[in-house]
Amino acid sequence: MNDTECLYTLITGASTGLGKAFAEECASRKMNLILISLPNENLDKLCEKLKQTYQIKVQCKETDLTNLETVVDFANWVTQNFTVNILINNAGIGGTQGFADSEIGYLDNMIQLNIRAMTLLTRILLPELKKLNSSYILNVSSLAAFSPVPYKTIYPATKAFVHHFTRGLEAELEDSNVSVSVLNPGPIMTNADVSTRINGQSSYVKLSIMTPAQIATIALGKMLKGKSVIIPGIMNRINAFFIRLVTENFRISVGTRIFKREKKNSDENTDNRSKQSSWKQSGKKTIAR
Repeated sequence: MNDTECLYTLITGASTGLGKAFAEECASRKMNLILISLPNENLDKLCEKLKQTYQIKVQCKETDLTNLETVVDFANWVTQNFTVNILINNAGIGGTQGFADSEIGYLDNMIQLNIRAMTLLTRILLPELKKLNSSYILNVSSLAAFSPVPYKTIYPATKAFVHHFTRGLEAELEDSNVSVSVLNPGPIMTNADVSTRINGQSSYVKLSIMTPAQIATIALGKMLKGKSVIIPGIMNRINAFFIRLVTENFRISVGTRIFKREKKNSDENTDNRSKQSSWKQSGKKTIAR
């Protein structure tokens, strides 16, 4: 397979949520796509839909970017077979839980995906991006990058890395043809679990919520205009301003109240699902008898 004559946009974490919204937004702009997701996420169905709907070229790859060899092999496959002019590092892991309650594997996967995969993909593809007349890198961070966040701990730390890495790389490439942007969205209404957690928050927090499609449209437009830091939504820009304005201790105190409540809601929903599952299993056994 070798298609180096066409330009492609590479999007990681493309099967659901913001990554899927990016894929749909790019496809609507007639961009050819290389999409990557974890295995068994039905990425091929999305690819086929985008091909048929927008009459573009779409390549799909389901693989685990938390594995070092996989990241390197995938990146080399891309550079050897395609010409990528836009790299969107979207793949990431988040969640709300106490650090002491977190599984080691969960924490390690978050670090490897949010930090290492993004860094290495950028490094391996950068020489190819620099050969083009114009190219773009968009790394997805978060508003959480601007402050420590209790009950998330590792997540904002990884997103702070993404933010600072991107700003530093932007400065290095200032005189090049590569435009580098970082996206710092607030809460995103992506799936049922996230929606449930968000709905348990205060009215003020809910004002910041945006859909993946809204964020993807804003982010892509600003990226193509060369915007360095992209914070979609007026409420999120206000939040970012106040985050920088107040002391770190105050931010931690507020974050503790917000995310302790979110963790409680998440735990209660997990307990309710477990009870419902047990009830259904019990009911099935009764019927079987």
